[in-house]
Amino acid sequence: MIDSLEFRTSVNRRASTFKIATGSSDTEENVMVKVVSGDHFGVGSANPSDVTHETRESIEAFLAKAQKKLVGTEEDDPDKLHTRLDSIADGNTAAKAAVDIAIFDLLSKRDGKPLHEFLGGDRKKMLTDMTIGIESKEVTVQKAMRHYKAGFRALKIKVGLDLGEDVKRVAAVRDTVGPKVELRVDANQGYTVEQAIRFCQEMNTLGVVLVEQPVKAEDLAGLKKVTLASDVPIMADESVKSVLDARKVAREGIADMLNIKLMKCAGVNNAVTINKFAEAADMLTMVGCMGEIQLSIAAGLHFALSSENVRFADLDSHFNIVDDPTSGLRFEDGYLIAPEGPGLGIRTPFG
Repeated sequence: MIDSLEFRTSVNRRASTFKIATGSSDTEENVMVKVVSGDHFGVGSANPSDVTHETRESIEAFLAKAQKKLVGTEEDDPDKLHTRLDSIADGNTAAKAAVDIAIFDLLSKRDGKPLHEFLGGDRKKMLTDMTIGIESKEVTVQKAMRHYKAGFRALKIKVGLDLGEDVKRVAAVRDTVGPKVELRVDANQGYTVEQAIRFCQEMNTLGVVLVEQPVKAEDLAGLKKVTLASDVPIMADESVKSVLDARKVAREGIADMLNIKLMKCAGVNNAVTINKFAEAADMLTMVGCMGEIQLSIAAGLHFALSSENVRFADLDSHFNIVDDPTSGLRFEDGYLIAPEGPGLGIRTPFG
């Protein structure tokens, strides 16, 4: 039974301004949650964003209601937990993810297993990319080389503002880091359908492994047109914010791959369901992130390690956050390594 739920907010500077096709940011806010049940507790966190239409204030308001709704209820059935969370308000997926993550941390701690083992996985580490925001070609190349020297063997390049310059930037990175580094590209809805098709043709010549969300999230017909025309696999991100979205994209062949983010889909429970839909449709998935601290990044990593179908990881936001209040993840030779202890294995201000 849930005895208590508490939360606190952390505001942290980014090491540098991060710019994508839909905006830029210098700071990140994450709301951390602690759920106590008997002698055990679990922790999670929420990151507000324009994608989920949440703010720090809306997350805090939702969690204040969750305190009253959840205390005194059973914690061992994630489906019932989400029914209770959904009864508070629609949407609010990042806030719900924080509670969901905390419950999964608690349950796997109680079981004495790392979360990925609790979910049925046996992998221990996963290659992650490092994302480079929209910069000049020169700065993009400098950052690519710096990240390569720091050990990253996969890079994701943000594009979507200027097709011609975008192609030049990706080509310059490929020339700089060579053929062994895996390149991924994310347009964040920045192109028209026609631009996206031309862009993907260029990316095919550069050995790019995937192009993420090239057109507007709501333009599913356009996204499918790009998917059918492109030799480079197309990944849906902003177009998939729920289990129902994932089911539609998978069944109708709208994209080749799905980007699953815990903040978009309300946590681990729905992420597992979405991945199962994708796997049934022979679609690989990637676990992505918003501007998150190590606490929820660890939850994304454990989820990814629980299924071989989660082939890609874009779990890099914590590398760019100054004074992250949480810790415990290791990075070696391009790989994020899951902590060995039970649960998430992350140290937080809650203990």
